Amino acid sequence: MANKNVTRVGNTHEKKAICQMIFSVGAFNYEELADAGNFLVGYLPNQAIINDAFLWTSIASDAAAVTVGTTEGGTEILSAGDSTTTDETGTFTGKSGTGTGVPVYVNLAVAPTVGVFSVVIEYIEFTLSTGNLTKVD
Repeated sequence: MANKNVTRVGNTHEKKAICQMIFSVGAFNYEELADAGNFLVGYLPNQAIINDAFLWTSIASDAAAVTVGTTEGGTEILSAGDSTTTDETGTFTGKSGTGTGVPVYVNLAVAPTVGVFSVVIEYIEFTLSTGNLTKVD
């Protein structure tokens, strides 16, 4: 008998994990980001739902506007990120599916030379579970 991904058995169901892709910018990678522009930073897995995205700045940067998309220069995931302001910024463009998987591009308006910030993308994979079961009454 083949293994099956059963998300509900009797009165229990499998817990799904919320995953995050985090791309950080700081002194450790300024050299790699020496020019302003678009950078391919990774790929989101297939059959996932992008649930949230934001820019978290812990030390103000000179990179200014930061956007995140699935195309070069795109804002399909996040727009209006501001690395010159500490804490959370950016406008999440809304929940969307990744289909067969999507590339993630970060666009920096200015090449950073100071500051520390991270792009955070939260997503849920349909086929990934924690292995734990929760009782449902």
